[in-house]
Amino acid sequence: MKNTASALRTFGGLITSRLSEGLKDNNSDASSDLDSSIKFKPTKSGDIDGIGVTMLDYYLELDEGVKPKGKQPSYTVQSSDIAEWLTYPNVKQKMEQRGFKVTERSIPSLAINIANRLTEDGRDGTNFFTNVINSKLVTRDLPKMLEPAIGADLEDLLFEGIE
Repeated sequence: MKNTASALRTFGGLITSRLSEGLKDNNSDASSDLDSSIKFKPTKSGDIDGIGVTMLDYYLELDEGVKPKGKQPSYTVQSSDIAEWLTYPNVKQKMEQRGFKVTERSIPSLAINIANRLTEDGRDGTNFFTNVINSKLVTRDLPKMLEPAIGADLEDLLFEGIE
């Protein structure tokens, strides 16, 4: 099954690359933590080869968005995460382009205001993950990559020891 495993590794590399591109295209990873967490790992269950893609858990909220909750956020958790996010240079620059002065003193109140806004209004998803999973890379190219690899592995298996 070496050919199938090789094709799956190639496919896993393409998937992680496309996911990373999707984050960059949506300008959705200010810290680069999510991007650097995207990993693929060949898997094996019995005789079945596959791939697993892992990344930080919050990818789903980024992909699908967050529905409005209409209740007060947990300031200690949510606003502290937002406060950290506001310190990233690219976020700070965007906020200042929108007319917000981002200073050490203004960050706590900005974080609380953003947390309130997210709770009240929610946030649209970026579909960075969904777009890749529903892309032609998966629906068309994966079968084209796997078919000859599986065929070669079957041929190797059938003719093993016959020479």
